[in-house]
Amino acid sequence: MSFYFLTFLLLAAGTLCTWFRPQLEEKVYWVCWGVMTACLCFRFGQGTDYVTYHAIYETIPAAIDLSKGYICGFYPEVGWRLLSAAFKVIHAPFWVFTMVVGLMEMLLLHRYLTKCVQKKTAGLFLLYPVLFVTYMVSGLRQGLAVCIFLGVLVPLYLEKKWAKYVIGALAASSFHNVGYVWLILPAVYYLPMSMMMVFVGLSIAGGLILQIGAVEQFLAGLLPFYHVQKLLLDGTISKFAVGERMVSFLILYVLYLWYKKEHETVEQKTEILLKGYLCSVCFYMLLCGNAYYASRYGAIFKVLEGAVVLALVPGKKWIPRCAAVFFFGLTLLMGCKNLNAMIQETSWYRDSGLQIWNFPYVSVFQPEKILEYIPYEKRLQKMYDYNIEDQQLWMLEE
Repeated sequence: MSFYFLTFLLLAAGTLCTWFRPQLEEKVYWVCWGVMTACLCFRFGQGTDYVTYHAIYETIPAAIDLSKGYICGFYPEVGWRLLSAAFKVIHAPFWVFTMVVGLMEMLLLHRYLTKCVQKKTAGLFLLYPVLFVTYMVSGLRQGLAVCIFLGVLVPLYLEKKWAKYVIGALAASSFHNVGYVWLILPAVYYLPMSMMMVFVGLSIAGGLILQIGAVEQFLAGLLPFYHVQKLLLDGTISKFAVGERMVSFLILYVLYLWYKKEHETVEQKTEILLKGYLCSVCFYMLLCGNAYYASRYGAIFKVLEGAVVLALVPGKKWIPRCAAVFFFGLTLLMGCKNLNAMIQETSWYRDSGLQIWNFPYVSVFQPEKILEYIPYEKRLQKMYDYNIEDQQLWMLEE
């Protein structure tokens, strides 16, 4: 059985176990955390962008010459380049680099779960589809940035340590530009829930307006920037993703209203995290015309969803129990969907007829096994040549 799928099933089983036997939480959590860490750290060549980052890693020189585009210029962001260069200084192969980054990410997740989530095992499970498979295994830069957000920025956000928060957000954005969007949270902290709901409504309306062709063409002509053009003219809407976000939001908000009525108040930390999560709904619905951008900017706040769910579902009443069943089932569905996407987005896996339960796990102990499924060296050389050319063209333009 696939190690990725086995890890997912273990997290699901651990969530059920700790839900009905909470006294086992610590033991089950550490088993799940350890297996998840091993799955992430010991993989080789897998994840939709792994080979791309391997090629980038090989193009980055160990000697950090700031005149050659390290502060601004060629892709990727400076933080990732400097981190890569630090490992190149000690001649570490790329698999060592990804192993250390993966361990850092899992330690950051542990800090977030310890400080902000009531049930840590369930927290890991709920993060599996939206973060682990999508970004930690595949989108390496954004995965690291989001883990920094969860492990460092969210505790600072809850404690209102704004100077440290802004510095941390800028540091996270040096690994991926999405980090700049987290700078809105200090303002969101002070907004009432009613105002956040107004913004959700405006975002839904704005997303619908942006589906009008004349509006798209007008804005594309008014703002002739690369990402604006891609957002408005090249993207397609994912009706499934829009539906999933809207249904999740509505159920969670109804749960919040019910909890507030039942208990007369909601813990301040939970309400603050909920407002952060609502930013996910706002960004996704506003950008829904382009599923790529909507997902990228929505996911960086959607990772807070699990903490809010787990704060609101405890209890024996039927409403929280139904909500718990819904989010457990949704996580199972999205986990399988995103595991399947990891296969479908690589033509060699897709053409081989592999399924999520027999998808091969290639480890750093047998890296040559990757050649049975992917012409890895050929792809690596192609991406290496592309990135070298990109860097040289940038230097010439300067």
